[in-house]
Amino acid sequence: MRRYRHSGRGPRPAGPPSRTHYFQAVAGLILLVTLAAGLPSVQAAQQTLKDGAGRVIYTIDDDGTVTMYEKSTGDQTISMATGTREQMQPQVTEISPDKISSGSFTILKIRGRNLVGATVKFSVSGIEVNPYTAKPDSLDLPIQVSATVPGGDVVVELTTPIGSTKTSLKLSAMQFGGFGSSRQEKQTFTTSAPSSCPEGMVGVAYELGGFCIEVDRTITGDFRKAERECGTKGRRLCQAPEWQQACEQTKAGKLAVKNMSDEWEWSSSWESMDSPVNQSIPPQGIVVGKTGCAAKQAIPSGTADSWPGRCCK
Repeated sequence: MRRYRHSGRGPRPAGPPSRTHYFQAVAGLILLVTLAAGLPSVQAAQQTLKDGAGRVIYTIDDDGTVTMYEKSTGDQTISMATGTREQMQPQVTEISPDKISSGSFTILKIRGRNLVGATVKFSVSGIEVNPYTAKPDSLDLPIQVSATVPGGDVVVELTTPIGSTKTSLKLSAMQFGGFGSSRQEKQTFTTSAPSSCPEGMVGVAYELGGFCIEVDRTITGDFRKAERECGTKGRRLCQAPEWQQACEQTKAGKLAVKNMSDEWEWSSSWESMDSPVNQSIPPQGIVVGKTGCAAKQAIPSGTADSWPGRCCK
């Protein structure tokens, strides 16, 4: 048999792959499979549920595994909990305060599990819910209770894309000008203007309860700044109907309130909002008064727009 020796010129003829090359190829394939298996479930999920801002809040895989996400720093989302649909049902462990009064503004603190994306519904009408953000284990809910809401037990229902749960609280009604038993905690309700108001405020008669309003604007900034500055003074932003009532009485010469119809002002009122999952319209805040007492305009939640405002009490 004649043997050929490579002369050293030109490329060496290709031979069968070496054992080293074979093991390198297998290791590379294993690495690719491992990396693919470690991709976030958001990419491979059978169903992806988002909030109104387009952020992923839940995914459901082919095997029914539910993963809950929360917004982290920046615009990223992070996995917070994973389990079966049954395990990922929302749960409430505490609600505080568990007793509130008609005609009051309250931050209702709800604690529990799997609360991301939760919407809240009350069993009675007349409770206005301001915008809020649900965290995995907590939800701080700003609510304004109308003075006309009757007392009694109120069922609070929380619903997420995965399920719902209920809790309850007590509501004490305002007493319309009457006097109750000294053993019961009651508030006196009157439609007339308060007999006295803090300095810089005047009293306004109103069918849903008299209140005090600042004579002039004292705030300029976004909604959160306006809300915070009223709170630091022991006051609150006026509701849109309250502001309108004060404006109309001013136009009629019954009140000495300044600058009520030449610029938009913040109010604490918000249009009702749908479920935060895939909602087409985000929560809308209300600014009032630029062209008249009845004028109002919806402002998207979270806007950085700066408007003036005044407080009520």
